[in-house]
Amino acid sequence: MFSLALPAALYGLLANPHYDGGRNFDLLNTEIAAFNWTLLDRAWSNTGYVSVLESTDLNYRVMRCDHSLLGGEWLLTPERRANGWMVNEPIYSVFEMLEAVRLMEVDPPIRDSDAQALVVGLGIGTAPRSLMAHGINTTTLELDPKVFEYATKYFALPPGHNVITDAVSWVSQASKEESQKYDYILHDVFTGGVEPLSLFTNSFLSDLRNLLTPNGVIGLNYAGDLSTPLTNLVLNTIHGAFDGQCKIFRDAPPKDTSNDAESKEDFLNMLIFCRNTPGSITFRQPTSKDFLGSKSRAHYLLPRSEWEIGFPTSEDAGVPAGQVLQAGDERKWKKEQEESAIRHWNIMRTVLPAKVWEMW
Repeated sequence: MFSLALPAALYGLLANPHYDGGRNFDLLNTEIAAFNWTLLDRAWSNTGYVSVLESTDLNYRVMRCDHSLLGGEWLLTPERRANGWMVNEPIYSVFEMLEAVRLMEVDPPIRDSDAQALVVGLGIGTAPRSLMAHGINTTTLELDPKVFEYATKYFALPPGHNVITDAVSWVSQASKEESQKYDYILHDVFTGGVEPLSLFTNSFLSDLRNLLTPNGVIGLNYAGDLSTPLTNLVLNTIHGAFDGQCKIFRDAPPKDTSNDAESKEDFLNMLIFCRNTPGSITFRQPTSKDFLGSKSRAHYLLPRSEWEIGFPTSEDAGVPAGQVLQAGDERKWKKEQEESAIRHWNIMRTVLPAKVWEMW
């Protein structure tokens, strides 16, 4: 039996690019070099397979967790610097749009030097890095230690108050203690093609709201399909948790379905901005200081009124008006989350070559 198993064992040790060995790492890079990609790092961690990859011809870097891209940056090359670039630029605008919590008009205004921010979900660190660059005292919650390690090593996340923890338990405990309040909360936890629903229950969002100062505001990123009941249930829950003091914005224009009249799917990133106390959701005009030298931030930071979408009605939602996601109900939506993950994976397969996805 040993002799029969030996060839398979040797293949895994010497020729399988997915085996975690130095020779296999080099073998993988030899394979994907044909597609102009280089693997910088990889590890199995508590949320899945986390890795960092760089395009050698287009000069950008991404972090992956399973079949999601947690974020990435266009790298500042001499050619780009000659074209007026000053910093690395995010590949996804949604992270910069979340930073618009700083632009929300509240009374009295919040000074950066006095502000406290809480970020739930790190990714590559685009949003928390920006908040810290503005001098805001920022606490970041991240479940996966490898995500934090790679954000620091490959995406220049500066030292700060980073907590490796489960956000549900941390927020619940902090809400009870009420020893720290935050002017800004950013909530961005998409991974693996689905949202962890425990971070969108009515109880979790209520605990988050309890961590806001009276003048505080929150920005949430939710990726989903507007044609599905689950997406609309989550939007209902956010709307209810913040007493309807919210607005939703797309991160891009609606897709053109003129040539696909039967398609009703609309999978997108949504930015939801909410206030803790009653008032209108408005944003001040940004200045050059807000952009931190970024051309992309200058283009995307301010949410666009033409990208605003309404909260679902009972007719739109496929769920009764007022119904919210309660803690303990997450498993009821397992099938729909699996379908959402498949839709997301189909989208992701168009972002990178299939061979690269399969190898790295």
